[in-house]
Amino acid sequence: MTLDRALVFPSGLAILLAVFAELGIKTMTLAGGALREGMMYGMMALPVGGDIRQRTLENLQRRYQLDTEQAQRVTRLADGFARQVAEAWQLDERCFALLRCASMIHEIGLSIDIKRAPQHAAYLVRHTDLPGFTPAQQKLIATLLQNQSNHIDLTQLNEQNSLPPRLAQRLCRLMRLAIIFASRRRDDALPAVELRAMEETLHVMLPHGWLHQHPLRAEYLEQESQWQSYVHWPLLLEETPQG
Repeated sequence: MTLDRALVFPSGLAILLAVFAELGIKTMTLAGGALREGMMYGMMALPVGGDIRQRTLENLQRRYQLDTEQAQRVTRLADGFARQVAEAWQLDERCFALLRCASMIHEIGLSIDIKRAPQHAAYLVRHTDLPGFTPAQQKLIATLLQNQSNHIDLTQLNEQNSLPPRLAQRLCRLMRLAIIFASRRRDDALPAVELRAMEETLHVMLPHGWLHQHPLRAEYLEQESQWQSYVHWPLLLEETPQG
């Protein structure tokens, strides 16, 4: 901290504490922009918040020539999965929004290299200016993208500070499943999947005979169950009884 800032820090802190006490504020979130940026948006009469984020994500999709239909497919699946387990896993609208954002751009790493696409996706998100997102949210999205397949790095999920670690881990699990189920890149190939969560155990309920009829995705799911088991995330695949 420079000297000129250090000199005014105590008085600024005292004012902030008084505001917290007077208004009954319990928490404060770091903003990605500054006051002058908020004033500019207000003067321009532009919508803020979600609309800025949406424009940012759409710009990324155009810049890296993403398959937007596939992005929407994975986003719908991930959002649907999250809402199925929202009560059991204590997911709220903030979680839904961040999961949707990560799902919309999960394939940006393919523009660099298919073999290390998750790592490249995370790098691009970490080093790109993303209007509408705080640095903490940007770090969480990058972490989700880096952990979208294969090896799971719990340290990264636990070190981000946009969400409690347990919630970040749960979003990671849901996005990974959505990507697997959407791997055929066709709407008519999406099964009716039901998720049930009991603490950290996740049950994936599939139509009777689905695993036999779709051997490739069945293999992906078996592998995913193994990956999640390595970090002590129980993932159980089940089929509904016949008839």
